[in-house]
Amino acid sequence: MTKPSTYSLVLLTALALWAAPVAAQDAPLPASQQALEEGIEAFREEQYDIAKVAFERAIAADAANAEAYYMLSRVYYETPLFDKGEAGRYIKEARMLDPNDIEFMVAELQQLRLPSWSNVAEFIQQEKRRTLARQILAVDSTNAFAHEELGSTYIRDFWLYRNAIAFPTLAINRVDYDPDEEEEVGRVTLPGEGEDGPLFADIESEASIVTPTEFGAAEGIDINNPFDIATLQSQGAGVLDLSSRADAAYEAAVGHLEKALQYDPRRRPVYDHLMRIYALNESYDEALAPLERMFVFFPEDPEMWTYLGLANYRVGRTDAAAKSFEEAFTFMSEAERAAFDDLTLILSDEDQARYREDPVAFASRFWTSQDPRYLTPYNERQLEHYARLVYADLLYAAEDIDLRGWDTQRGRILVRYGPPPSDVTIVGDFGEVITGFGLNVGAADLESGRKFGERFDIADQSNLFNVWDYGEFKFVFEDPLRNGEYRLYSPPADYFADVSAGFVERFDYELVARETFREQPERYEYEPPGRAVRIPYLVNAFKGEGGRADLYVSYGIPLGQSADLSGDLVNLTVRTGTFLISDNRDIAVERRRTLYGLKTNQVAEFEEATIWTDTQPMTAQPGPATVSVEFETAGGGAEAAQRREVTVPSFTDGLGVSDLMLAYQVEEDFEPGEDGVSGGRVRRGDFVIQPAPWSVYNRRQPVYVYFETYNLEQNAEAQNQYSVEVVLKPQDTSRGLVRLARNLFGGDDGGVSVEFEAGGVGPNNATYAILDASEQEPGLYTLALRVRDTLTGETAERTRDLFLE
Repeated sequence: MTKPSTYSLVLLTALALWAAPVAAQDAPLPASQQALEEGIEAFREEQYDIAKVAFERAIAADAANAEAYYMLSRVYYETPLFDKGEAGRYIKEARMLDPNDIEFMVAELQQLRLPSWSNVAEFIQQEKRRTLARQILAVDSTNAFAHEELGSTYIRDFWLYRNAIAFPTLAINRVDYDPDEEEEVGRVTLPGEGEDGPLFADIESEASIVTPTEFGAAEGIDINNPFDIATLQSQGAGVLDLSSRADAAYEAAVGHLEKALQYDPRRRPVYDHLMRIYALNESYDEALAPLERMFVFFPEDPEMWTYLGLANYRVGRTDAAAKSFEEAFTFMSEAERAAFDDLTLILSDEDQARYREDPVAFASRFWTSQDPRYLTPYNERQLEHYARLVYADLLYAAEDIDLRGWDTQRGRILVRYGPPPSDVTIVGDFGEVITGFGLNVGAADLESGRKFGERFDIADQSNLFNVWDYGEFKFVFEDPLRNGEYRLYSPPADYFADVSAGFVERFDYELVARETFREQPERYEYEPPGRAVRIPYLVNAFKGEGGRADLYVSYGIPLGQSADLSGDLVNLTVRTGTFLISDNRDIAVERRRTLYGLKTNQVAEFEEATIWTDTQPMTAQPGPATVSVEFETAGGGAEAAQRREVTVPSFTDGLGVSDLMLAYQVEEDFEPGEDGVSGGRVRRGDFVIQPAPWSVYNRRQPVYVYFETYNLEQNAEAQNQYSVEVVLKPQDTSRGLVRLARNLFGGDDGGVSVEFEAGGVGPNNATYAILDASEQEPGLYTLALRVRDTLTGETAERTRDLFLE
């Protein structure tokens, strides 16, 4: 027999190897596996009823088919056949069969995120999730889902402990509050046993363990405000500060969330978690790096852009913030954009009625009037509003009931007033926190045998209080279910059955909030990114054409001590702006300039300051208005923005006098020329005036006063005649009041004065006076002018305060 060749052996071997799997494929699958595959195919085709039956057949054929239990749990968790109980039962069966299967573990972790029926059940689920996430990481340290879960749990720890305090077992005596006797106070005492002993907090948390805290005897504490934490602490009340553990919780949260992104940068919820804890900790500079990564994977996500807007705004990059919010609006739904456009949260009741009449026009005028700096291309107050909306939605949204953060009570208040300067969470039930109400606080502890000085567990406490203190007002929220959904605290009726209505109203924060909203609908204080300086300026009104008034806004830009005044220009680039805002909140006039160097002939030097002076003209209709003067140096090193309400006079009725324009110099120029301003000097008729931007003079300076008189009586030749009296007298503050102008004329109590006769042709006339104050003492003075029409005897008066240095 011929031996097969090597080639033949190889070929036969290959054929055998090929035939083996073919034979295996021809063998029928076990019933359980076949049913499983049929179910998976139906699941993919969204035929969930068929899939359910197939998985049940697979389990009936093989009770140890872990995959079938897992897929059946998915049917009950992910599809319209949702059943929380069934989903949980089947995933538990799968895990019992294969406890270390990562896919099964993650599925159970997902199901544990479903809402619970009570706060106790939710606490249990939280601990189960935390434990399961650790188990997942023990098997797979790169599992992004588990890192996300632990990161979110540590956010809750950080949120609770960052500003948390506890009042351990306070006992209090009754207070019968009388609203007419504000001095009546309550007595707060601690139980009689162990008053000088240490108190330990038994709060099991990985973040840290609270060290023993000494609580001195507090038998002499006087308190009449149950949420006045500062007073309680200052008077020696036992206060356990729990915020020390917050740092560890913060580091753990950020660490896990960054790991989650490292292993899966497309996990969208992780970016929300990171932004939330960065906002809570005000670490907006740290938020920018993960937001750059979020931009790579989610460039059209509107929340990514709003997060960028919030972070950039809080770190002072207002240009970038404005662009980020504008970009966000292009990707938002109509409903979400409407929330950012809506003004009802920050308007008074009166303004809300106007807003409803014409929302677009009202909003435009409102934001114009609220803009703190017209020089910038963006509205800082509007950016603050957007930032508050994003912050409120990050921190206070109730996702389980699909409620955006700005629609919750805390969110609404934050949008109105911004983050509170003091934000404290009080851990403990009502009786242990509220003092002075005749409650026997600590009774439950005594009944259970626990005494002062023993260990206590925060989990035993039934309520959380969140106190937002804005200084002049405060809000108190409670979370009785411990589910994070705080509401304004309103005292239960049975707690106050025997005290006055005024007392109840004082601590009913539903009522307090409504009253505060009426009195102060919103609050905002502009904080400049650069060095803030004050800019002196004066506004002077004169009679103009067509019933309008001519306004001259004279201002001074402070110069540093190092400014070089030796040449023609001070080497400084500044942007200036002068704006007139009408009573209906429109910008009626704006004057913007960029100055590349400041002329030294417009510099005025004083003992306390050196200023560069300038004047901007404008015209206005009579009535109330607002004048805004702004400047900023190149690069934003220094800036100023100041506003003043003015009433523009009409100068139409009877004898009238213009404002008293204080000046450093007034010259007569009879050469023909048009009225206007040049080089900081004002020309009106035959006079050229160098106005003063503030009411400060060196005693060695002459005090120039330019003014105009209107509606003078004329004789047959159309001539007018009038007398002028100008006095400068020290202000009399001996009785706390400055004397009226009519009491300044005459007498011999110091000061300087000048009198003269004047006249001209027509109903109006202009002139000026010079006062020599070199013999006067430094201090505050009142400058008073009286004009008397010689033909009618009618008089008109004007005054202005000034300071001699």
